[in-house]
Amino acid sequence: MPVTAGQDKERAAGAGVSRRPVRSRVRHGQASCADHGCAFSACRQAALRARRRRDRDRAKGVAARVDPAPVAARAAVVVRRGMSAQDIADASGIAVTLIRRLLREPAGRPVRIARGTAEAVLGVALPGRERPPSPGRGLTCAAAAAAVLAELEARGWTAAYLAARLRTSAATVAAVRDGSRRRITVALDLRVHRLRARLAATDPRCRGDPGRRRGPHPCRRPRAGNAPSGGPGGGLTAGRPPDSVPDPGV
Repeated sequence: MPVTAGQDKERAAGAGVSRRPVRSRVRHGQASCADHGCAFSACRQAALRARRRRDRDRAKGVAARVDPAPVAARAAVVVRRGMSAQDIADASGIAVTLIRRLLREPAGRPVRIARGTAEAVLGVALPGRERPPSPGRGLTCAAAAAAVLAELEARGWTAAYLAARLRTSAATVAAVRDGSRRRITVALDLRVHRLRARLAATDPRCRGDPGRRRGPHPCRRPRAGNAPSGGPGGGLTAGRPPDSVPDPGV
């Protein structure tokens, strides 16, 4: 697409004074782009519209920054339905870093957020319950999944059995359960909670999972060195009946 002389001048002016961070996700046409020093007309117009809106809200007594608690609750529900923090950021136009901060515990959240940010996150459509999980690009905290896996282990479900139903490896199940992995994919988190619901009123032995074997297997034969102790070297001589053991005093 050809570039006009005016657009070329705007790009040159914007490139000379831009204070945009290297990893910024702000794009041209957004109000915050002009705050970084961009001289594009579209960015300046967006900043002007945002400033006029803030002035109108201030005149009406509407606060520019709001409590993030309702937004955080909404974001948590959306994540439980299968969307990741990156999915929410893409749908709302908000930075994924801020979405992840909203998904933290209350002590780790921002004290106040912009009202426009709150409206954008609250406007994300809630996916249906039958919506397939995120393909795995988004991550979430593994604390809830670790508690579920620890509960299932205490009830007798083995890591190998759970891994087969969760479509992952037994090492991954053990790492999440023991707290070695602090973040997991949203898809795995959803599968863990759904598996817990399916196994809620089920005995491991009824599902073909014998659980952990504690002690020797009943069908296992004892070795010669593990025979009951009755003298030096394990007592009874291997392969001889008790009455054929030589008397050391003879």
